[in-house]
Amino acid sequence: MDIPKKLNREKLYKYGERSENILYEIIKQYRDDTILTDRYNNFDYIIENDDTTILIELKTRTHLKDTHKTTYFPLSKIKYYNKYKKQNGNKKCFFIIVIGFPTDTTDIDNCDYEYYAIQYKPQSFNNYELTNNADCTDKNINIIVDDLKPVKYYLDVFKEHYKKTSVS
Repeated sequence: MDIPKKLNREKLYKYGERSENILYEIIKQYRDDTILTDRYNNFDYIIENDDTTILIELKTRTHLKDTHKTTYFPLSKIKYYNKYKKQNGNKKCFFIIVIGFPTDTTDIDNCDYEYYAIQYKPQSFNNYELTNNADCTDKNINIIVDDLKPVKYYLDVFKEHYKKTSVS
């Protein structure tokens, strides 16, 4: 059962925060230098070294992965990433969008999650449809669910990159 649309925002926040903490523990198995940011940061996780920054934003859904063909993502997050990238000059920056889907919607407060991700690349995101956000003036990018990869794909890449940039 999906959470009703008019569900208390604080309950939704706690639901998302629980998912953030679970994903954080998963990411730390691959990169122990991952930073979990505070509630009002533009990104949920930051992985950084001298030459590279990986920004990760998690959006946790209340429905199963195969419920819809697309999943929305706020355009404002892309704008924050572009601003961050511009401010960091020559440093390589990557933006990974992670979508958490519950594995069971009958007990939303205690469910497990499946995490899927996509790297933001303007050339591919320009093909996604933009729609209005019902809660504010921001626009949403509608990401095709079939374009998402299991988050492990990206975590393996992060781990390999860490090995290459670490001092022995």
